Amino acid sequence: MKSLKSRKLTGLAAAVLFAASFFIIYGATKTYGESYGNFVNNVNNYRQVGSQDAAVTIVIYTDFQCYWCRKFEERDLPYIMDRYVKTGKVLLQFRDFPLTLIHPYAFKAAEYADCAAAQGKYMPVRNLLYKLQSQWSQIGDLYYFLKTNGGGILNLKNVESCVKSGMAGKLIKSDRSSGMDAKVTGTPTLFIYQGLILYKQITGYRPLPVLKKTIEGALR
Repeated sequence: MKSLKSRKLTGLAAAVLFAASFFIIYGATKTYGESYGNFVNNVNNYRQVGSQDAAVTIVIYTDFQCYWCRKFEERDLPYIMDRYVKTGKVLLQFRDFPLTLIHPYAFKAAEYADCAAAQGKYMPVRNLLYKLQSQWSQIGDLYYFLKTNGGGILNLKNVESCVKSGMAGKLIKSDRSSGMDAKVTGTPTLFIYQGLILYKQITGYRPLPVLKKTIEGALR
């Protein structure tokens, strides 16, 4: 029969184990100081551009290390922004779909971009990651890259805390899961909606005239 002292030690050990498990599960989120639900709402608010009343919504799944995603960002996105988004016709929503088997740093880049979104700086960081893709994609040191090239637009200490919290990683996995459910097989993939009705899915890079014709069709 166990002694009273032994029972107390056993109870203490159980309490310590429970506390450690609680910290592992919840500690990162509490340390970052924001619930996951609030984080997702905040990030998604800044991962969209345009009017909520737009007739057409385009949901874009991309990979920050993807060559063709960079081409879309450089060649097509500026035109879409000027012609359709700024005029209130189209709402853009960005989602993460890192192809980690071929792009080893795409997931980490998405983490930093989404944590930048939590500071309201998603689009500047997104643009920077694509513009200077070759500079960070070889070594994957996103912290150093943003410190060197970010121009002080971010509170990097908070960004790093956000990344370490795991919440951005959880959101990215959720994005990737929703993309797989929607039959995303590569990047970039665009889902073009008329209201809530899917008008067309475009997988892979398409020249601007093709995208323009599709968007114009959705706006009719």
